[in-house]
Amino acid sequence: MLKNSSSYITTIAFIIGLCAIYLLTIKGGIIPTLLFACLPVLALVSAGFCQKQYYFYAFFIVNYIISGISRYYPMKNGVIMLGFTLGIIILLFIKNIFQSYEWKRGINLLTVLWGIWFIYCLLEIFNPLAVTDAWFIAINGYAFFPLVSAILIPVLFTRFKDFKWLLIIWAVLSILAALKGYWQKNHGFDSAELYWLFVEGGAKTHIIYSGIRYFSFFTDAANFGISMGLSMTVFGISSFFIKIRWIKYLFWVTTIASSYGLLISGTRSAVAVPLAGLCVYTLLCKNIKNLFIAGGLLIIILLFLTQTNIGNSNTLIRRVRSTFNKEDSSFKVREINKEKMKPLMKDKPFGIGLGLSGKRSKRFNVHDKLSELPPDSLLTMYWIETGIIGLSLYLTLLVIILIRASYIAMFIIKDKLLKNISFAIIAAISGAYVAAYANDITTFPNGILINVLFVFLFVAPYYDKELAEHEATA
Repeated sequence: MLKNSSSYITTIAFIIGLCAIYLLTIKGGIIPTLLFACLPVLALVSAGFCQKQYYFYAFFIVNYIISGISRYYPMKNGVIMLGFTLGIIILLFIKNIFQSYEWKRGINLLTVLWGIWFIYCLLEIFNPLAVTDAWFIAINGYAFFPLVSAILIPVLFTRFKDFKWLLIIWAVLSILAALKGYWQKNHGFDSAELYWLFVEGGAKTHIIYSGIRYFSFFTDAANFGISMGLSMTVFGISSFFIKIRWIKYLFWVTTIASSYGLLISGTRSAVAVPLAGLCVYTLLCKNIKNLFIAGGLLIIILLFLTQTNIGNSNTLIRRVRSTFNKEDSSFKVREINKEKMKPLMKDKPFGIGLGLSGKRSKRFNVHDKLSELPPDSLLTMYWIETGIIGLSLYLTLLVIILIRASYIAMFIIKDKLLKNISFAIIAAISGAYVAAYANDITTFPNGILINVLFVFLFVAPYYDKELAEHEATA
């Protein structure tokens, strides 16, 4: 009886949460027609599937495709994802009334470090230059979701099987993204995409002298390329160690599709994700065979791109090779912009406030010389918005997180598959932060995706214990 009551209350709470998202979106000025039409279906799904991790699967899928949907049905993506996040929190607490959860799993070093970052970002609202509305919009991606995910995901995903299904869902979504890019390249853009290119100005950065940069259902080609680099690295490495045949084939297909997607995105910084990732994986794995394979492959790729002109007649290869050209014009522009920013930032140790760098400042009528200079990268954006103190704090926390995650993967995890998946995730995240020198990696879906992957690195010891117990009883 109690279990049935829990199911009913959960279903009602889920419906209320969806309605709240709808109302929040109206308040934002645009009605998400597609989301509203899906309310009954989502409610039925909620009634049928009451396992807690299913809600996060839905959240994960929406995060991945919401940018594409908003191109056809304009909506406030940040507001909707914040609504989903709050909805999951409320549902979990309601279900906890009837079923006790292991909240201690959500207390670890990652939670503490993201908690410190959250407090710093929270205090940014008192920055004299801050705009409350901009801060409220930016705080979710900056610090709220990283902290919430660090607490909730260990409670939601208590079994390795649950995490494996999330990887499978991500693999399928990556393939769909690459297929959409393939369709754009071979069949052209649809009306909404053409409008974004030629009316909203996307063509300036996507139809250039070196060719067309394809963006799939992402916000832009850079976002698409980095996402493909992440999936290429994680699934490329993991495919060598997964034993279940159909999953192994799925990961192989995902790796190939993601490689294609990365190439057609024309995002040179995205090349850093698999290349830097391979470097990190080479350092992490203590297996001599894996070390030679990864190291050898990396050397061959680097020599091919830097020491030869083979394939220069191909636009895609030529564009990738230009990544290593220090005389590249776009690289020089970024450096010039940073030099212009330095004197403007001297008296702003805490930055100008969350959500106010570059084009984002225009919607809040902020007219400042810094807002006229595009940040061009995540690290520059954090520098402008949180100051040198905020950037230094963030990088310090990030280094501590990666060192601790690497220690866990190298010396605590015993299961071979889990160890190498952890290595793959660390490699992919490290590569993404190398790419962050030239691009913002926190836009949908990559920001949430990276934060989710961070958490699983710290949950891995629980999975390792589970797998060891299962093997002992098998």
